[in-house]
Amino acid sequence: MEHRIATITLGAFLVSSAAAMAADAENGKLLAEENCARCHDVAPGGASKLYPPSFTAIAGYRAEEQIISRILYPTLHSPMPAWSNWISRDEVDDLVAFIQSLEGS
Repeated sequence: MEHRIATITLGAFLVSSAAAMAADAENGKLLAEENCARCHDVAPGGASKLYPPSFTAIAGYRAEEQIISRILYPTLHSPMPAWSNWISRDEVDDLVAFIQSLEGS
């Protein structure tokens, strides 16, 4: 049973990593500037604030799966829209690639 769980976990990681490698961070930057900058600081090296969190803070404190989940399914009481209604999964991957590119900036 443990071997099966490890295989499933590794498989999910590889799929996630493959998607991130194919993602276009530059397109993610454009999406962020167009859709997210009204509330979030999306600039590289932006202040690491908590509410709403800057993309630099998100990059530093959230795992890839958490970032994807928050974009697709924001928490119930969050004013953030469910972007899954407006952007494609490939665009979500691009946005995540951009956010992750800010880690340490």
